[in-house]
Amino acid sequence: MLLLKVGELATRAGLTVRTLHHYDTIALLKPSARTDAGYRLYNQDDVAQLHAIQALRHMGLSLADVGDMLARGGEGLGDTIARQIRTLGHEINQATELQARLQLLQERLATGSAPDMADWLHTLSLMNTFSKYFSAAEIKRILDNRKAQSAVWEPLIAEVRAAMEQQLAADSKTVQSLALRWMNLTLAMMDDDFKLIDRWGQMYNTESKGQFQNGPGPDVVDYINAAIALRMAAMLRHMTLAELHTLRTGPQADIDELARDAHALHAENADLAGPAARALVARWEQFMLLVCGNKPALLRKLIVAYSAESLLHGTTVFDSVALEVIKRAMDVQGHPLANPLFDNS
Repeated sequence: MLLLKVGELATRAGLTVRTLHHYDTIALLKPSARTDAGYRLYNQDDVAQLHAIQALRHMGLSLADVGDMLARGGEGLGDTIARQIRTLGHEINQATELQARLQLLQERLATGSAPDMADWLHTLSLMNTFSKYFSAAEIKRILDNRKAQSAVWEPLIAEVRAAMEQQLAADSKTVQSLALRWMNLTLAMMDDDFKLIDRWGQMYNTESKGQFQNGPGPDVVDYINAAIALRMAAMLRHMTLAELHTLRTGPQADIDELARDAHALHAENADLAGPAARALVARWEQFMLLVCGNKPALLRKLIVAYSAESLLHGTTVFDSVALEVIKRAMDVQGHPLANPLFDNS
C-alpha cells in the first residue's frame, strides 16, 4: 500500500505541512500510520478524506462544520449548505449595501469644489448617522427628493421661522396652513412612505442635532411639530392611524391647474352648474380620491374631519378663491360630497 509522508502529501495537495499538522491536532485528518521515528504517513483513504476536506473548505465551510459533517458521514449536508447559503446571502447584501453607500458618499462629495477635511468628516458622520436608520437606497431617495424640493423648502422654513418669532399660536390658521405644507413636503420627500417619516423622526429625536446643520434648526422643528401634532390629533378623531397613513400628496401640477381653472370661472362669473364647472368638480374629486389612496370611504371621512374640526378650516392646498368656487359649484350641482368642507370661517 502506498503511503505518503506529510511533506509529500502537502506538496501534492497544494497545502503546507503546517496545515496538515493542524488538521491532525484538531482530529480533522489524522494519519493512518507513523514511521518508527514517529513521522506521519497517509494512505489512500487519508488522501480521499483530505480531498473531501478541501472541497468543503472551498465551498466556504468552516473547519468545525467540515469536521462535524465528516464525523456524521455526510449526514446534515443539506442543512450545512443551506446555512452557508444564508451566510453568503447576508455577506452579499452587506457588500452591496456598502458599495451603494460608498457610491452615495462619492456623489455627495463630488458636488462643488474639492471638500476640505471638515467637509469630509461632516459628510462621513452624517452618512453614518443616516445608515443607522435607512438603507443606502433610501438615503439616496430622501436626499435626492430633498434637493429637488430646495426651492420650496427654503421659503417655507423662512415663513415658519417668521411665525415663530411673531409667537403665532400653533392652532392659528396661519400656522396650521404652514403645518399642512410642511407635512406634504415631508411626505413627498419620503415618497409617501409614513414608515420612512417615522424613522426620520426617530433619527432626528435620537441623534445629535448638531449633525443637521443645514436643516431648519431644532427650534423651528419643535415649533412646527407642535402644530402638526394638533393637526394629526384632529384628523385621528375621524379616522384610524392606518387610514391616515393612506393619505398621499397630490401632484402640484394638478393643484395649480385646478386653481387656475377655478380662478378663470370666478373671473368670468361663469355658470357654476355649466359644463366647465362640472368638469372642475369632477377633476377635484378625482384629485382628492388620489390623495385618499382611491378610497371613497376615506375621502368621506376626510370631508367630515374638515367639516367638524375648526382647526382644519381654511387650511388646504387650495387658495381661498379656488376653494370658494369649488364649494359653490358643488352646492349648485347638488354634488353628494357637498358640505362645509371648505369652511373658511
